[in-house]
Amino acid sequence: MNTLYFDCFSGAAGDMLIASVLDAGASVDVVRDTVARLHLEAVSVEASKEWRGGLAGTRFQVRTNPQAPRRHLPEIRQLLDRSSLPDSVKSSARLVFDNLGHAEAKVHGCALDDVHFHEVGAEDSLVDIVGFCALWHHLGTPSILVSPLAVGKGFVDTEHGKIPVPAMATLELLKGMPLETTSIPGELVTPTGAALLSTLGQEYGRGFSFVPCSIGYGLGTRDRSDPPNAVRAVFADREPFDQDRVVLLESNLDDATGEEVGRVLNLCLDAGALDALVVPAQMKKGRPGHLVQVQARQKDVDELQRLLLEETSTLGVRRRGVDRAVLRRRVERRETSFGPIRVKVAERPSGREELSLEFEDLDRLSRNIPMPLPELRRRLLQELRDDDATATQG
Repeated sequence: MNTLYFDCFSGAAGDMLIASVLDAGASVDVVRDTVARLHLEAVSVEASKEWRGGLAGTRFQVRTNPQAPRRHLPEIRQLLDRSSLPDSVKSSARLVFDNLGHAEAKVHGCALDDVHFHEVGAEDSLVDIVGFCALWHHLGTPSILVSPLAVGKGFVDTEHGKIPVPAMATLELLKGMPLETTSIPGELVTPTGAALLSTLGQEYGRGFSFVPCSIGYGLGTRDRSDPPNAVRAVFADREPFDQDRVVLLESNLDDATGEEVGRVLNLCLDAGALDALVVPAQMKKGRPGHLVQVQARQKDVDELQRLLLEETSTLGVRRRGVDRAVLRRRVERRETSFGPIRVKVAERPSGREELSLEFEDLDRLSRNIPMPLPELRRRLLQELRDDDATATQG
């Protein structure tokens, strides 16, 4: 089982995500061991079978001391560093908390280290985040796919007063992820759930193709029946590449300058093209020219065709459907000794993963490091591979 799909038809919270994985067959002992390794006093966890609106599933609960203090981000980092957790789990949990911290800092207008995790700094949320990361690594870090997240309406009470849902930091974390509005009042997606799915999730949306192997339902605290207050987890096998059909648009240009052609390519990419390229060509009467090719999703074809007809001198656009096989890939934000950088990870059919660096981030780092860019790329890739090898051994 190389894939874990979360169907968030009723929102998502940290305890619901853990419960759904447990209901699908994972052991709660992994989370108990995590609590022990964190050295949290008077904290225990339990998983029980319950019903929500006619749906049977698992409820996950963390028993804590209600007087335990809330923590700032530096305190949480120190807690993780002092723990006896595997380095791979520490790294994932640290990244989730860092992303949550950046979101909180932005919406509250404060420095990252000054962020005070109110609800999320409590021990139950701490266990939810670190426990989920431990389960994920225990299962072999399957690729995480996430459906559009259902979000509620109205307001929620916080230590800052009433705020609209999704809460400000939650919505900040969900940027770039598909959401579905519902008529259900209240907070359906919590900051903990948003932080886990936005950090560890690799693909979002619908239309995934996979073979289900094991299914679980994680129940929330509210007893709601329409829809049931639950998250569905599906462990599945998935081919290492996707197949789909796209539209290829082509135009011949025999009187455009290089600058004009480059501008058109950028306009196409900004308008949603999957890819855009130009091929040198020899046109009729021996004139030098360009063949412009644009790959498009069906929904973007009309706009991209209009753009080619409007922004170039072409008199026509050819279009045809083409099938393609696409390797699965994801983008991760990784910490390195040179600074943070986004890394594109592609999975070959053999299961081997290849890393490539986002050039914009590489260029940004190179401006502050007295080292040729090719050498910086080589060192970064080597450090990332060494980190992955260490995490696998751990």
